Amino acid sequence: MKLYTILITLFFISNSSFGQEKLLPPKMEINDSILNEFITDLKNAIKSKDKEYIINILSEDILVSHGGNGGIEEFKTHWDWSSDDSTFWLTMDKLLRLGAGKYQNDGFYLIPYIFSNWPEDEKYSVFEHMVITGTNVNVRINPDLKTSEVIGQFSYDIVKVDYKKSIRFFDEPIWYYVESLDGKLKGFVFHDYIWSPIDYRASFEFINNKWKLAILVAGD
Repeated sequence: MKLYTILITLFFISNSSFGQEKLLPPKMEINDSILNEFITDLKNAIKSKDKEYIINILSEDILVSHGGNGGIEEFKTHWDWSSDDSTFWLTMDKLLRLGAGKYQNDGFYLIPYIFSNWPEDEKYSVFEHMVITGTNVNVRINPDLKTSEVIGQFSYDIVKVDYKKSIRFFDEPIWYYVESLDGKLKGFVFHDYIWSPIDYRASFEFINNKWKLAILVAGD
């Protein structure tokens, strides 16, 4: 798939902010009225869980896993489409809120920026580092929003993650144990405010005068 080749290439393209300890959302304006309208409609469909709309915007060979053959039926199986509790809705909503990825005038749009703008510097391993996705995000001694002491804050920082110390629930980390790159600040960060460069990302392609969801994958 041409789009997948572009996606992998973009992953290794350097950015002017590379080498810094922060990864800020890029200030990007999309001067494409069709794409902007598509994103608005997609957000509304996610909010209302409009399954028919989602199926209609899928590329025929949509990629949903690195080991699969792709396609709409595979998408339905992967995302448990017959269930009202499909995790697709939360995942796509999160990606759209993170947003600000890469846009190319030849009909390609990739989100989120955490994947598309990840530093090429090898010291930032995609398997050991994540990005704080907000301003003044609290770091706590213990994994508790109500009672644990706040010992510091991060703002769009690249942080190192200790997965063994992270607190998990049904195999998904709810609290990540992280430390600053200089090792001076260590503690727990709530999962809503942190994202991995190899977590889910979405790619859209302009096909036959329509924007389509072409890739929705996680992992390396």
